Amino acid sequence: MRLFFKLNKLIFLFMVAFGFGGYFLGIPEMFIGIGLGYFVGCLFSELKYYRAIVNYYKNPGPSSFYEGEPGLAAFCALGIYILSKASPKMLNDQAAAARVIGTALSVFPQSKNIAILAELFCRKAFEQLNLMNPDLLCESLFARRAEAGDHTLMGSELSSMAMGREAEKEALYIRQFLDPNYQPVLYENLDDDPWTTLGISYGASYNEVKSRFRKLALMYHPDNQTHLIEEERKEAGETFIKIRDAYRVITREIIS
Repeated sequence: MRLFFKLNKLIFLFMVAFGFGGYFLGIPEMFIGIGLGYFVGCLFSELKYYRAIVNYYKNPGPSSFYEGEPGLAAFCALGIYILSKASPKMLNDQAAAARVIGTALSVFPQSKNIAILAELFCRKAFEQLNLMNPDLLCESLFARRAEAGDHTLMGSELSSMAMGREAEKEALYIRQFLDPNYQPVLYENLDDDPWTTLGISYGASYNEVKSRFRKLALMYHPDNQTHLIEEERKEAGETFIKIRDAYRVITREIIS
């Protein structure tokens, strides 16, 4: 996490202070003093950086800290927020952070240190989860990506992380905030009726839909198909995608 802290006035003052102190004690002590001053200065800079992130998550606005890419901090926070709404909780904190980081890497592929920064932002987002305001984070992300003009991509990638009714509901709001022209399509990219794909009656309750999806997802998930030949694994993977898409369409339909 300490890759991007540069020498600033505070570090310089510490180096000078310890350096002069060491000068009167001897040359070796002078170099020790300079090194100690640099270390203490870096520590203060890091604490100041962390505090800036925390303050941003509490009250999103113009960021005063290095993000690597405009909007990365807000994107990570919104991703963690969406995944935290899964009910029951489907991922632990580490797995949730890994998913957000992986998505961030696909959205900000040209920037350096994105994985390192995203990991930090996700960790801080978990720490401030109960204090975060998704509405203000959406506004901040929208403003931060104004120059890039990729709000549609941001909304789409964030909503793709939703799992469960509450998470889908929050993700839909976030996506429509970032992309006001987006309207949910009930049968998007599906060859069959989604209710038929899941093998349940139209109008079934959300709990019935969720229970059916879990059984089918477990049955067709690629990680559970290692015993099959390559062609069969490919077919099972395609079926899993259809099942997942059908579940998402039905949950959106139930929400709306």
